[in-house]
Amino acid sequence: MIKTKYLLYAFKIKKNKNYQYWYESDSKYFSERKPPSTILNDRTNECSFIDNDDIIKNPWNNFNSKNIQTITTSKGVCINYLKSTNQDLIQKEEDLKLLEHYDYLVENFDISKSFNFSTIKKWHKEIFETIYPFAGQLRTVVMSKGGGDEAWEWRLEFLDAIPHLDELIVKISKINYDDIDIITLDLSQLISEFLFIHPFREGNGRLSRLVCDIILAKNGFPMIGLNLKNGDNYIQKVHQGYNCDYEPMKELLKSKIEKIMNG
Repeated sequence: MIKTKYLLYAFKIKKNKNYQYWYESDSKYFSERKPPSTILNDRTNECSFIDNDDIIKNPWNNFNSKNIQTITTSKGVCINYLKSTNQDLIQKEEDLKLLEHYDYLVENFDISKSFNFSTIKKWHKEIFETIYPFAGQLRTVVMSKGGGDEAWEWRLEFLDAIPHLDELIVKISKINYDDIDIITLDLSQLISEFLFIHPFREGNGRLSRLVCDIILAKNGFPMIGLNLKNGDNYIQKVHQGYNCDYEPMKELLKSKIEKIMNG
């Protein structure tokens, strides 16, 4: 079992001569096997009773996996420090932390300088470290999302392209742009490459759009990352970018920028 804030048991109950160890999710509790001694040494909470109404079945698959990124619910919700299986609640918290980081970067990040993938890993950790135990870490699992035309699988070998992505980030963050067509074309490639590789377990879309906004701000263009929605056929345009057809994403970025610039 991986030692994290979440996986530390909530309390233990003595039954006859043995203890049961209880964990929390969504303000309810489930019983699991005895954790390792390193965790036991950190916790001594004991409870003499528990209301049956507060007991649920363990919602986490692969709960004892040594790879924390494999621990999810049947619906794909990753184990988290919020102790929640509610995806809507988790996404709201992700959005809040993202907005907080936007504010932080506006005040503290020197956008006149170029940056690289290591900077983005740092941002990922800072945004998600109160939500996920794997914040700032590269993806260690194969992932798939969607169905039909939007179905996609992100394999682990995609991570081999991170050095190429790093070069692309450094290159684009160094350029001084004054042409909206050129910057939106380059950013459409960057977003597509980032999401194709899918470097993180969660938060890839948010990070790609944050990077896009930092580069736009660096060049005096309005930030539009928070305005990119599925209603704009955003996912379809991302998938076209996977096939190196960057024009649809470019046109979407350009239209969003021009809408703000033209009032």
